Amino acid sequence: MAVKVKENEKPSRIWQYLKESHKWENYVFLIFSVLVLILGLLILTGALAVKNNIWLIGDHPKVFGWILVVISGLFTIYGLYPFFKPALPEFKKVTWLTFGKFVGNSFRVLLFIVIFALLFFLYDSFITQILARIFD
Repeated sequence: MAVKVKENEKPSRIWQYLKESHKWENYVFLIFSVLVLILGLLILTGALAVKNNIWLIGDHPKVFGWILVVISGLFTIYGLYPFFKPALPEFKKVTWLTFGKFVGNSFRVLLFIVIFALLFFLYDSFITQILARIFD
């Protein structure tokens, strides 16, 4: 994948490396995001104590915990983006229902759920009465 460069401007080697698509890197980022999220949540809940004498982190462990959670979110987005990138143009092809059809379909689904809930309730009460007469 070629990186577009403005005239007389060289992209950094790190940026070039990050722009290349390496499938294994996405998995590494996702694994790190889970680990960093766990670490941040342990600090935020107090299950992992940070000593007060640690420079910058010791005075503000909750802030550091939130920073770790944010970093975890960024790692997750960076790791999952290549998987969802091909699906984004497909969303433009989706045609959504009109509001009237949406309400009509929702009403039908809710009516169907209510009918089946009543049916199961009647079956349950009928079977319960039969079993009560048999075993009592």
